[in-house]
Amino acid sequence: MRGERAATAELGTGHDIRHLIHCPPSWDHYLLDAPSNGEERFVLAGEIPLRHPLFNDGSGHFHDHQLTTEAIREIGEFVGHQYFGVPARRRGLFYRFSLELTDLTAWRVESRPARMTTDIRATPANAVHGVPRGLDFHLSVQIDDVPCATGSAALVFVPPVLHRSHQEHSSWAVRATPELADEPDGPTWPVSAAAVGRAAPQNVVISEPTESSRGQLSTWVLSRADHPVLGSGGGPHVSGTLLLESLRQSSLLAASRAFGLAPDRSTLVATDIHVSGYADTDLPLRCAVVPGQLGRDAAGRPAVPVTLTLTQHRRAVAEARTTVVQDF
Repeated sequence: MRGERAATAELGTGHDIRHLIHCPPSWDHYLLDAPSNGEERFVLAGEIPLRHPLFNDGSGHFHDHQLTTEAIREIGEFVGHQYFGVPARRRGLFYRFSLELTDLTAWRVESRPARMTTDIRATPANAVHGVPRGLDFHLSVQIDDVPCATGSAALVFVPPVLHRSHQEHSSWAVRATPELADEPDGPTWPVSAAAVGRAAPQNVVISEPTESSRGQLSTWVLSRADHPVLGSGGGPHVSGTLLLESLRQSSLLAASRAFGLAPDRSTLVATDIHVSGYADTDLPLRCAVVPGQLGRDAAGRPAVPVTLTLTQHRRAVAEARTTVVQDF
């Protein structure tokens, strides 16, 4: 017999409602009103949104895989506080995320509404006195009951004092080394929305790139302070959603400029991201992009591996490897 608890949350900007269902392997902890110290399982289910200001902006050929990323980012902290006894004052910060699309056909947009279901296994990491310092997540995604992606994520919980200290040190370290300043040589202009698989100019988050003799692209991440999804909410650091979208757009741009893949018919079938620091909203943020060799996936579709590095004042903020596939 499997017990279930259900919680409903409005994710993103309120354009979709998904149900988070807790499926505990045992009710022992809850009968004793004690937090879990082992693996817990959840199901996150709901219809894929139709009017999201970012994730529904584009050619409409693919569902945006960042729906999965965003959902896990939003429930991760809640799961730690609610089910693993992490103090509410400790903030959850994701530092690693990977996703692989295993059935690309399921991600194609159909004329009817689609339902996404994500099976989630959450495991405590580095417990001290029974309270985990982090959580590891393992994901399995289905669209309309078709298994179509697997992934993982890692979250660390930071006490308020340590979190504030890290923020202050990060900002101080950047400003204390003006000799490492890295800024655009002149005005930056956003690429066209079509070049990065979007339709609305306000959703473009990277500038026109410069290109080296070896094919590497260098672009700048554009601030979207007032954007309902990409904005920082008035905070001093660039939002996680903006970082992920900049990596997505840079990957599509690199595959298009290097090998002619059509951005409106391309998507990231593999994403592996490691975040290593904060990015300040008031300092330039560079994205260095290196496309690999053009190849083919198992179905014969053009595929391009891409390596990306986000830096601020020559300090690494995030590193990623992606694979872009074109599908007609």
